[in-house]
Amino acid sequence: MNSHHLPLVLLPGRYAVCRLPADAAPPSRGESTKGGEEVPPAAQRKIIYNAQVTLIVTSLTGFDVKFSRLVKESGGYVSQTDQSTQADAQRTASWTIRVPVERFDSFLAAVSQLGELQRSHLDSQDVTMEYYDLEARIGNKQQEEKRLLKHLADSTGKLEDILAVEKELTRVRGEIEQMQGRIRYLGNQTALSTVVLNVSEIRNYVPPVRPTFAGQIARTFNESLETLIGFGKAVVLFVVALAPWLPVLIVLGLLIRWFLGRLARRRPPVVLTRTDGP
Repeated sequence: MNSHHLPLVLLPGRYAVCRLPADAAPPSRGESTKGGEEVPPAAQRKIIYNAQVTLIVTSLTGFDVKFSRLVKESGGYVSQTDQSTQADAQRTASWTIRVPVERFDSFLAAVSQLGELQRSHLDSQDVTMEYYDLEARIGNKQQEEKRLLKHLADSTGKLEDILAVEKELTRVRGEIEQMQGRIRYLGNQTALSTVVLNVSEIRNYVPPVRPTFAGQIARTFNESLETLIGFGKAVVLFVVALAPWLPVLIVLGLLIRWFLGRLARRRPPVVLTRTDGP
């Protein structure tokens, strides 16, 4: 699949959208490129449009209402939503929106007015040749399928010949279905553009500041206290885990003590003799 870099046209809201210039319009259907392939007219080109937009808003709650209304008015729908909320931090949300390609420009321009635009990235991919090539290949395969079906209906040959034709029919039908699935995907991607919108809420957001010496002391004390509490918990858990084994350990200790006592009683006493010199 080849990507084509197209000229940029600036739109309201600081967007840049790829568009074909008038003097670069492809030849009409029936005319050929240098490679001998027919190219459809500009009105029938198949281009996939994608955009990623990042906004900062005052309130996600208020933004959600306006955003939902805008998506509905544009004839699109939200295919994926992801929201994150953490204490003492920014609330963030992300939406993946599918918008009809003819509303792509107006939707982006309207979204940019809902907050402070931080980032916008747009790209397009021209899949015209692949789309119409698939159409032609599907037509050829369908003709091949018809010939095989006719051959199978008129065949009076051996069973092995009939099975060979049926095997070929299965292969051709599989190729047709695979290409039809791809062309449906391209049709969906070119009919509906994809916009990924990332939004962060600025309300209640406190930027990080350098801690003071008193703050460092407090943080160090809290970390040490948490370590001590963790050690105490570990000791308690060790004792609890050891408790079921205490009777066994006591019995083993008594047996070892008894055994050592018996050994001590059986050992003959050591007599020390003093020898005097001459």
